[in-house]
Amino acid sequence: MGLVYIDDIKPGMVLEKNLVCPNGRFLLSAGAVFEVKHLKIARSWGITEAYIEGVDKKTLDDAAESEYPQEILDIAEQAQRNRFSNVDHHVPVMQEIYRLDKLHIAKQLATGKLTKEDALSEIKMDRPETPEGLNKNNISAKWLIDKEVGLASFPDIYYKINEVLNSPKSSASHMADVVEKDTSLSAKLLKIVNSAFYSFPSRIDSIRRAITIIGTKELATLAVGVSAIEAFKGIPAELTNMKLFLRHSIACGVFARLLGTYLDGVSTERLFVSGLLHDVGRLVIFRSLPDHSAYSLYASISENRPLCDVEREIFGFEHAEVGSALMEKWKFPTKLVRNVRFHHADVAVELEPSIINIADCLSIAFGSPISKSNIVPSINFKIWESMKLSPSVIQPIVNQSKRQIDEIEDVFFLVK
Repeated sequence: MGLVYIDDIKPGMVLEKNLVCPNGRFLLSAGAVFEVKHLKIARSWGITEAYIEGVDKKTLDDAAESEYPQEILDIAEQAQRNRFSNVDHHVPVMQEIYRLDKLHIAKQLATGKLTKEDALSEIKMDRPETPEGLNKNNISAKWLIDKEVGLASFPDIYYKINEVLNSPKSSASHMADVVEKDTSLSAKLLKIVNSAFYSFPSRIDSIRRAITIIGTKELATLAVGVSAIEAFKGIPAELTNMKLFLRHSIACGVFARLLGTYLDGVSTERLFVSGLLHDVGRLVIFRSLPDHSAYSLYASISENRPLCDVEREIFGFEHAEVGSALMEKWKFPTKLVRNVRFHHADVAVELEPSIINIADCLSIAFGSPISKSNIVPSINFKIWESMKLSPSVIQPIVNQSKRQIDEIEDVFFLVK
């Protein structure tokens, strides 16, 4: 017998130990035979693993790999070699991410959705001219924000929303009145609320109804995130591929929210928006110092080093500091600011920034096109330990993520 992850449990398997929910609620007794309905109920209660008679995780992992020819598995491992070169494989959650990524690549190869050439491809980036050195004593994250006149103020809608939130006389109806006046924002919010992100059983056709169901503060938080991303829509294509940048940001937000569903004391909407905005500092650097930004990106890829480390060498600060400085200037809530500011911290500063740190790793591993140049950052052992989660949560999260990422991506590129 052994501990088996929920996505590997099949109908007919026999429970070795009592099945108990994370909150202590008893579900099934030892000796029970799993049925489809039991698996659905277990997932709905947040159960991600169970002890099963006659099988263990390693046996099932080996069986999963045996479905593919060795040649395909070898190509998958070759594709992973560079991507996972900075990873600490002693961290249990990184072992699970590596395993799932290998199976994902193998499946893509076996079904023809990915060619060997694409799996082993690298981003070809011409070496840019080395820019003039910066005097680190004369620049700072705050200096960059002050320099960008176009980012000096946030869209008026945010301040109107904030005014309603902070007024003791305001109601859900007042919030709806404010949001509905911005037709583009309203359309985007309704598309998110009606997507797999929430998976409500029936369609929600008005902002008022959305507020009633998910809450005034929750919808306001989503509105802030959507509006902030809109402020960067004019970034020139030669500076960055905005579509890929936004997909990574959306993926980080989705993974952060899904992780948050397994934890107490967090706001899943705030986690989504924090993930969505975690890299806005990079966009500010693109706009303000395009040559230095291009060189830092080239150095990160060619030297196989985290971008934030290269930025600290070149600028004296990194994009998380710039992003949080911008959010402070826009008077964003403190928790949102701190989630962005500390998402690259290598220690568990606070719970929510640590969640963004892990979500960033997952979004690079699973949320973007497969490439050898998508260097997966390692999750620090202490950060993962602070979550008090089993690595078994990763597979259900990855399984749920793709549809949510795709549908929210459509919000920004299809809804005007």
